[in-house]
Amino acid sequence: MFGMAGSPRLLLVGSVASAVGGLFWAIKAAGLMIAGVQPPVVYEIAPMFFPVAVLGLYNLLEGNRSRLARAGLTLAGIAELCAVVSVLGMYMGPAQWIPTGDTVTVLTPFITLAAVGSIVGTLLVGIVIRRTASLPDRWKSYPMGLALSVIPLIASSALFQALNRRLFELPTLVIGLEWIVLGAVMARQRPALLRGSASA
Repeated sequence: MFGMAGSPRLLLVGSVASAVGGLFWAIKAAGLMIAGVQPPVVYEIAPMFFPVAVLGLYNLLEGNRSRLARAGLTLAGIAELCAVVSVLGMYMGPAQWIPTGDTVTVLTPFITLAAVGSIVGTLLVGIVIRRTASLPDRWKSYPMGLALSVIPLIASSALFQALNRRLFELPTLVIGLEWIVLGAVMARQRPALLRGSASA
């Protein structure tokens, strides 16, 4: 896995995964905000896409794969495994495995690790991307900023809910849009990787 940097195909996969995962979160949030109904499936499977997005980010580093970036990729790999386990458990396991409200079930640690691993993985790889300017100046801090924004946004949900119950989902919508933008930013770097692969 650590030797996969510099592949235009992996960059494309990562960018699509980032956009799809973000779109699923945005759809879930918009559905609840507009109609008060959560669309089925999309929110539950979205965490499987974010670790793949981290792989795409790591792929941008090419020869700049520091320990920090490898740690981020490793966390993303763990997050992907946990996300797969949680999705399989929710749809193939007994109903009592599905967490509801404040309840804790056998799947809760996997759901938590999937989320934390993706965000911390994005943060660590994002730090290295910023240091090495592996994205254009305008965007080099974006992955790190995305990761750092998640906790404040989630924490602000209660404040938005106090204003209007449906606004509780606004931070989720923003996070989803952030992942979509990240996917677009990564996709724009693919022609440069293709040129580099052709000249190698």
